[in-house]
Formats: sequence, C-alpha cells, structure tokens
Amino acid sequence: MKKATKGEYGYFANERKRRLILTLLFAAIPAVIFIVGFVVTGTGKNLLSVAALVMVIPFAMSFTGFVTVLTKKSISKEEYETILPHTEGLLMAYELYVTHEKASTFIDAAAICGNNVIGLVTDKKGDPAFTREYMEKTLRGAGFSGISVKLMTDTGKFLERLDGMAAHADSLREGLKYKPDARYPDYSREELIWVTLLEISF
Repeated sequence: MKKATKGEYGYFANERKRRLILTLLFAAIPAVIFIVGFVVTGTGKNLLSVAALVMVIPFAMSFTGFVTVLTKKSISKEEYETILPHTEGLLMAYELYVTHEKASTFIDAAAICGNNVIGLVTDKKGDPAFTREYMEKTLRGAGFSGISVKLMTDTGKFLERLDGMAAHADSLREGLKYKPDARYPDYSREELIWVTLLEISF
C-alpha cells in the first residue's frame, strides 16, 4: 500500500511513524559517537564527545517535529469514506494542519474548484475564522485573485457544499486564467492552489 504524503488521507498516521524512526536514529547517533569516544580515550573529554554534542541539535529538532505530529491524528476511515462519494471531479486535500504564529487549525478535508476552497474543521481547538482569513490572504498573495475560502464545522453542510461544487464544477472553472509556476510547469491552477495550501501546512 502506498504511503500517504502531505495532503493525502492517512498522512499524519504515516508521518508519526516516520518521525519516530528519525528521532530514534538521531538519538542513537550521538550516543554511539560518545560511547566510542569514551571507550577509545577512556575519558569524556575528547573530540568525539564534541561531535556527539553537536549531533544533539538535529535530535532536538526531530523530537520537536515528532511531538507536533503526535498531537495530530489522521481522520478516521469512516469520515474519509463518508466524504469520498461527494468528491467526484474535485481536487481534494486531506489532513491539513495550517500553522501560523497566532493560530493553527487542523482541516479534515478541503476541496478546490475554480476560485473556491472549502474545508471541514471538526477540531474544536482550532480557529477557523482566523485560519480562513490567513489562507485567503496567502492564496491571493500567491497570485490567485478572486479566491474565496470557506471553512465549515458542520459535516452535513460541508457534504452539501461538495455536491454543489461537483455539480457546477465546469461553470466554476470557466474563464479562469493563471500564470504557470516554473517549479511545476505541468500543474493546473487548482493544483498550484493545492501546493500553496500544503506549503502553509505542517
């Protein structure tokens, strides 16, 4: 089974495992270096001890990232399967933890169609109002003029909105132009919006 990457269902479940392995590896490396230095020289005052101390920095950074993903869970299979039938023809992103120094919000799922981005937020700890403004400002700053972001907390209304977007997808996309990104020359406008959302998400 393909491992989920950022923006896909199951991302945080996979990311927790990946970051745990990296954190353990970064913890083991300085420990081994220090032990080898101590065994060889008979003292902790040696160059290998200095190298081990320096290697604590990547461990600390990795540990911080691991703690962050540890507090976030992937959406349940049931929730994913409830949303999936309503997404035909829409570009979707899942499990977006949109981060900002003022507020961060976990978005279960988001749909992109034309100039519209709608997301579902079930996490009570987030700040959908601030995050919506932040997302909209970021997307417009990235050159997507006229973009509208709406974050919803009611699953039923979110599914209804998905159905409406899917039914009118062609008209919502009609006449929209965009400047291709040299980094992603083959991406459509909606795919570039998707990339921008991932860039502001953990």
